[in-house]
Amino acid sequence: MDAQFESFRAQLDGSSALRDRIRAVVSEVESASRAASAALLLIHQPVPLSDVLGKAKAQVEVIKGLYSQLAEILKECPGQYYRYHGDWKSETQSVVSMLAFTHWLETGGLLTHAEAQEKLGLGSGEFGLDVEDYLTGSLYALVSLLSELDVI
Repeated sequence: MDAQFESFRAQLDGSSALRDRIRAVVSEVESASRAASAALLLIHQPVPLSDVLGKAKAQVEVIKGLYSQLAEILKECPGQYYRYHGDWKSETQSVVSMLAFTHWLETGGLLTHAEAQEKLGLGSGEFGLDVEDYLTGSLYALVSLLSELDVI
């Protein structure tokens, strides 16, 4: 009976190991995103905007490298993007929210999907920025910003 399930057990072990590697990178994404968001809180202080944006952009570069690592990990399992997507979905939405706010501070405009992908170094290949993650993150940033400004 054990012989019948050996192949299945090996697949589960491989999937578990891959998921652990993904979670390790996602944990770093979350940490860098929190650092960038914390830097953006300085806009409420008498700190030059360029200093605030510089600190946030430094973390965005770290996040960009981490997404590159995620893309490399996912190359090991082609066609399985959505199988593991839930492992970084909420972190990506938080990152997009932070990017949208940073972009608004810089330009006064909204961040497009293409701009968000570019800032994160994500292409249109197998590993990209889902429209759903972009919209959720952007809308959260917009609602949060407007509520802080008492516009709503």
